[in-house]
Amino acid sequence: MIGGVRLSNACLRALCEQGNRPALMVSSSRTDASGYEDPDPLCNTYGVPLVKTADANGPGVVTLIRHLKPDLVYVIGWSRVIGPELLEIPRLGCVGIHPTLLPEGRGRAPIPWTILKDLDWTGATMFHLDEQVDHGDIVAQVSFPVAPRETALSLYRKHLAAHVELVTRQTPLLLAGTAKRIPQDESEATYWPKRTPEDGEIDWTWPLGKIDRTVRALTRPYPGAWFDTPQGQYAIWHADLLWLSGLRRQFASAEAARTP
Repeated sequence: MIGGVRLSNACLRALCEQGNRPALMVSSSRTDASGYEDPDPLCNTYGVPLVKTADANGPGVVTLIRHLKPDLVYVIGWSRVIGPELLEIPRLGCVGIHPTLLPEGRGRAPIPWTILKDLDWTGATMFHLDEQVDHGDIVAQVSFPVAPRETALSLYRKHLAAHVELVTRQTPLLLAGTAKRIPQDESEATYWPKRTPEDGEIDWTWPLGKIDRTVRALTRPYPGAWFDTPQGQYAIWHADLLWLSGLRRQFASAEAARTP
């Protein structure tokens, strides 16, 4: 398995408890990724060898995986594209899980974008990896509603459950060669761009709904929505609409006072 966040650790635990313990866990040597969770305790508990790297496509990692001759490689919670040399190693391919209902929402930051776009439904998609981003054949999907006051944390927890469900149900089918393979409909594909911490800046001239979605979408485990004042920069991790409305009026009044 290749992964570096809480989602991948949850899937690792599910595989081990199912009796399909991976021969190797490849995790990120970077600890600053949103949702990062150290896999060391889990690997120690279940006796899974662990390698940490910044590049799963590096020659050392590829050589190690090739030596193991795996039937299947899961890539879950890993934001970088897997290269062709690694893709061709496992007999049954490399399989990932993306936190959208593909082909909608290919690309980066799917959980924040789900809230920012004010979607009513979302889900997780297990799919075969290829050399394009979130492009390969679909194995299975789990869908669920997005609550009106959904936050990044509550949505992340829903995805944890969906990821575990997919891994638990589909791994035996994948290993038996009986799992479905459904090509994605390219006419329905959409792409969501990468986000950076700078994208979390609040513009107080925005409609209240957009400000609220920004706060809810970027709360932990993400970098947070923020704004500048003469006294410094402040982050908002949680706020109700009434409080945000009052703060918005306050900033609008201050801006109006500064305008000649």
